[in-house]
Amino acid sequence: MNLVIGTLNRIRRIAVLACATSLTVALSLAACVAAAQTQQPAGPGGGFVDPEGIPTRPVTPDIEPVYRGPRVDTLATIRKRGVLRVGVAVVPPMVMHDAEGKLHGFSIDLAEKLADDLGTDVEFVPTSWTQIIPDLINRNSDVIISGLWITPQRALVVNYSEPTSTEGAYLIASKALATGMNTKSDFDKPDVRIAAYEGTIQERIVRNVFPNATLVTVKGDEQELDAVLEGRAHAVLVPTFAPEILARAAPDALFVPLKAPVRSTVSAIAVRKGDPDFLNYLNSWLQFHRDDGWIDERTRYWTESTDWLE
Repeated sequence: MNLVIGTLNRIRRIAVLACATSLTVALSLAACVAAAQTQQPAGPGGGFVDPEGIPTRPVTPDIEPVYRGPRVDTLATIRKRGVLRVGVAVVPPMVMHDAEGKLHGFSIDLAEKLADDLGTDVEFVPTSWTQIIPDLINRNSDVIISGLWITPQRALVVNYSEPTSTEGAYLIASKALATGMNTKSDFDKPDVRIAAYEGTIQERIVRNVFPNATLVTVKGDEQELDAVLEGRAHAVLVPTFAPEILARAAPDALFVPLKAPVRSTVSAIAVRKGDPDFLNYLNSWLQFHRDDGWIDERTRYWTESTDWLE
């Protein structure tokens, strides 16, 4: 019994000591905080009060922040559907029709390889250059794989992957109308007609580089080269990484008057904003196939080979 009472008394003394210690620590901390709040700093950045006496910046009025809605998992959606939908617009040698009307080209190869690696089928969604981005935003397609150039204006509304190719804007000219014309100044004249697809960067390049020439706009599903082949333009400005091969499609009618591109840029895959996981997958996919040499092999085929012209 005495042992139990002694043990209880020791427990009480320990509890009282612990409470006293806690109270002392709490009071000490409170005193330190109060001292810190009132103490002037010894030098710049030494405390809570600015030693230079600069007043606190007032809160700046702003608009209500823009919040994102629920995010769609594009990758999971594509795999659940079993079909990758790819927006494309004709631009040789990225996207073309063969003699049987079937799509082929560098971008078509990319899309088919991507679908194969995803374990899905591929469905091409033909569109025009003025409609290809609205089709993506409105969910008519999952991606744009069509040699789409990267521009600041487009980057406001879509996200781009790492570049898939480096392209130039080349003049493809008519032998019937432009033979002997081989400088920029030859084409920068009022009686020279240069075609470009309406609403694209090519149209802006023509206006900037050839301000004195007459612009002929190509619209809708019309092919850019048709304006030259039909005699409506002396030349057409085409984004491509294979201008010489492109001219060989009609060697008796077309030639490349300027060996250097009028402008150079890169193209990439475009996706809707708000899905970093899908964009990360695309970039990882591109890096893998750069490393294994597949993208380089396809690039050489479409820029150096003439097999696809047959």
